[in-house]
Amino acid sequence: MMNASNLVTSDRELVVPPTGASVQNLPSITWPVMSVDRYAAFEQALGTRLLRTGDIWWVQIRPFFYRPLLPFERYDVEAVKKLVGHRGVFQHAVMEGQAHNSYLNTIIFDDLHKYDPRQLRKNVRGSLKKGMASGATVRPIVDAAEFCEKAYPVYLSFYERTRYAFDKSRRSKEVFIRWARRLFQFSDAVILGAFAGQELISFEIHCLVERTLILKSIVNSESAVRTGAPDLVLHHVRSSASGQSTIDKIYDTMRARNQGINEYKVFRGAKVLALPSLLHIHPALLWSLRKVSRGIYSRLCGVHGDASPHP
Repeated sequence: MMNASNLVTSDRELVVPPTGASVQNLPSITWPVMSVDRYAAFEQALGTRLLRTGDIWWVQIRPFFYRPLLPFERYDVEAVKKLVGHRGVFQHAVMEGQAHNSYLNTIIFDDLHKYDPRQLRKNVRGSLKKGMASGATVRPIVDAAEFCEKAYPVYLSFYERTRYAFDKSRRSKEVFIRWARRLFQFSDAVILGAFAGQELISFEIHCLVERTLILKSIVNSESAVRTGAPDLVLHHVRSSASGQSTIDKIYDTMRARNQGINEYKVFRGAKVLALPSLLHIHPALLWSLRKVSRGIYSRLCGVHGDASPHP
């Protein structure tokens, strides 16, 4: 059997096993398909505030401000107007040719079947080779007790490294375990872990919603970053997805305010799209926001044209 050291060659070459090969670092993985309603139930179970209008699920970003649960999807303007009424401010990507007043900047990996790690930037190939050479293994975590025991230290390390602001309550072990047990109520969500020996050093939560693989959560410890595990896991995910005809694209997240985060993803092959979108908001309120807070106005309106950062 091949081992990780067989995959590392020169700086200009990266040898990858053939599709379907049984390699310690690259086990085959498939993702069960979720319906949109099932994904909405998953998000609600984990504490996301959702609103449903007709067949559309919306995430409450702020009080009275909503975006679609699937922000990469396009919706008909007139249909949305009839559904949302005056419930708040709603923003969504529009159908081609429809009027828009903003952009949603989504980060995706597409053309999955064309993925070739040899085409990655040199520094990314170096990080991937480091991860392969480290002996780290990647596999799904299917046991709730194992996850509760091993994932909590990973989350704490991640929090200390990033000062992640969302839901700080998970720093409490009790709260973290309650969250983890809710997560394991959904067997169609895939929890992927990277291990150094028996130690979990990073984990990711994925959901395949219809034909889009959503990278719901990515949690890397300090040890994972040092060993190149994030690139190893991403390579594993993209390699697995490239051979599955049921997956059209991978949705990572929305464009971040931190440009370094956007660059990290783009340098690994992601695209930052600028989807023409409509803010259902009174024009006077939008004008007021522009005058009062340029920062909020700018984030609402998004980035036009090629939204990807350039080296």
